[in-house]
Amino acid sequence: MKLGFKFGLRPLIELDGTFLKGKAKGHVLCIVGQDINNSFYPLAWVVNGEGLTFILDMQKGLLQAVRTILPEAHKRYCARHIEANWCKRWGKGELKKLLQWAAWSSFTEEFEDQLQEIKKVDEDAGQDLIDMYPSKKWCRVYLDTVCKNQIVDNNFIESFNAWILEARYKPIIEILEGIRVKIIERLATKEVVVRKLKDDGFSPKSELLFIEYLKIFKIIR
Repeated sequence: MKLGFKFGLRPLIELDGTFLKGKAKGHVLCIVGQDINNSFYPLAWVVNGEGLTFILDMQKGLLQAVRTILPEAHKRYCARHIEANWCKRWGKGELKKLLQWAAWSSFTEEFEDQLQEIKKVDEDAGQDLIDMYPSKKWCRVYLDTVCKNQIVDNNFIESFNAWILEARYKPIIEILEGIRVKIIERLATKEVVVRKLKDDGFSPKSELLFIEYLKIFKIIR
């Protein structure tokens, strides 16, 4: 999994913890990347290196661990978790929609416009958003360009947590073994699909995205 990540994937990592469901109590810490078909890529339990970008849900323990072990890594905050925490205090509805638009803003001016719209709905809510959640950590326009990936949420790690749900009810050794077996089976299934790709090796998702960009730039009709 490390080799596949290093040689074939963009340097994006999602990190999160999920609760165990059985008699064994605690968390499973998950590290997941993104493959060329925009699916989750189970990576590892330990990662070394620099120039990585982590997407975190602002849990103090995870933040401190990444700062300590990988101080040079770029860090993003999951916009969905910001939304969940912020909306608990200020309500959903219009504010939730405006927050999502702000998170996905492509230009500084667009982000500032969305922020002003939030303040029009609730001045205190807008100020709280700025004070509590640094925009350079969760708004797309401010994100680093090292990993060349514009996602602003942790959805892939949530998919992985759901994927290992059955294993999370088991004792510790069986949890780890269950995850290992599922990953091996997933790799085998993915290998069958990859071997059917054309000689250029591009995935259907990549080809579709490439064609869409050609249409945008009017290279093809």
